[in-house]
Amino acid sequence: MKIAMIVNNYPPKVGGVEFHVENLARELAQLGHKVWVLDISATPGTRHEQNVTVITRKAHLPIADVITIPALGTTRKIAKFLTEQQIDVVSTHTRFFPMSFVGLRAAKLANIPILHTEHGSGFVATKNPIIWTGSRFVDITVGKYVLKKATKVLGVSEAVTQFVKRLANVDATVFYNAITPPQLNIKSDDRLNHLVFVGRIVPGKGWDVFINAVAQLRKEGFEVDGELLGDGADLATARSLIQKHGLEKDLQAPGRVSQQEVRQRIAGATLVNPTVLSEGFQTTLVEAIAERGRVVTFPVPGAQMLVTKKAPVLISKERTTDSLVASLRSMLLHPLPQAQLEIYQDLTWPAQARKYASICGALIQRQSQ
Repeated sequence: MKIAMIVNNYPPKVGGVEFHVENLARELAQLGHKVWVLDISATPGTRHEQNVTVITRKAHLPIADVITIPALGTTRKIAKFLTEQQIDVVSTHTRFFPMSFVGLRAAKLANIPILHTEHGSGFVATKNPIIWTGSRFVDITVGKYVLKKATKVLGVSEAVTQFVKRLANVDATVFYNAITPPQLNIKSDDRLNHLVFVGRIVPGKGWDVFINAVAQLRKEGFEVDGELLGDGADLATARSLIQKHGLEKDLQAPGRVSQQEVRQRIAGATLVNPTVLSEGFQTTLVEAIAERGRVVTFPVPGAQMLVTKKAPVLISKERTTDSLVASLRSMLLHPLPQAQLEIYQDLTWPAQARKYASICGALIQRQSQ
């Protein structure tokens, strides 16, 4: 098949959606399909990476370093590209990105099926009234339009498909986010008492809850240490809070590290995930258990599914520091057994790419009929 993935952002820009698209594109190419990624950024150009062709056009009007706008005429140019390259399926991701709207309109002009994957489980969670109002306006206009007009919609967790139903009255199919398989020839040490936070250091991600939880556990006599992995606007504040608790020797905050290094640092450790944002499905949860680690998390999409699979995951009863500490205390005193391969094997990209290709094949067949 010939598949065009039309997105706002793609690596080297980092983020959950970006890694999802990159891994899916590469695995589809590995299966023998021809894959293009069409994105926008400040540095346009064309490159080839692991059998994937990435065509980047100029981005304009950056908003909060998250959303950018394509140039006028991009829809027409992409529609022409889709027709000339005889693309079979257009793949878009996340309802509110401008390139999802552009990709859908271009695919409609070229009479090509659109497979949209939704990554958000709710409206944007923010205390900023301007962002709150603007994001909801985009969701009930452009976002709703994209979800309704796509040929088929996937959601990366049950919570996401439920949100799609509430927002657009569209029945989405669950297509779980996935991870690259671990290097199983490397045996991870059991580092239960090493607590790790992974994520952007921004409001809502729970970095402050994590630091306070580590401080509380040490006050109670638990010999825990940890790492705060990630960058963001609040990194300096986080480092100050670490100093305030006197945790400089026990809790490190190095900033952002590479994805490969994240996997190394969570190996055998306990991942702590106190986010209250509208997450879709955080692959770090699966990465942690695949690397022989454990997870203590606030209630988030996908966590209950992992519990059902008998993964070493504890979900705190409430989204509070006290509840998180109670769950961590339970994990430290009564650790769950490390995960075996069969628990997460179907959540790896080789497995999910085959499933995605099958869905694309069905759309093409339906289109031809």
